[in-house]
Amino acid sequence: MKFLIFAFFGGVHLLSLCSGKAICKNGISKRTFEEIKEEIASCGDVAKAIINLAVYGKAQNRSYERLALLVDTVGPRLSGSKNLEKAIQIMYQNLQQDGLEKVHLEPVRIPHWERGEESAVMLEPRIHKI
Repeated sequence: MKFLIFAFFGGVHLLSLCSGKAICKNGISKRTFEEIKEEIASCGDVAKAIINLAVYGKAQNRSYERLALLVDTVGPRLSGSKNLEKAIQIMYQNLQQDGLEKVHLEPVRIPHWERGEESAVMLEPRIHKI
């Protein structure tokens, strides 16, 4: 029953998107579906250029190389960690070296998280600290 109610309200939301009426949330008017559709359609040439660069151009197979670089040299990138900052700097430099336009960093507030002390105890078949 919960699924049907969710599906019904989800369908109503989708119908409002497809009707071309302005979408409102918290009293703030947003763009119509048609306006969004036109904006997306206007980016077709840019999207094709990005795809061609990634699939056929000088960036071919670079995604896996970059992922390997982050995994092998930086390691885990927890929120607010030094490794995350290092990974951001590496990717920033890589994107600039690739000649991409408008590459920039933006200040964000990220909570710093550190793993606390860990412990585990096996209770059966005997007590044993792990």
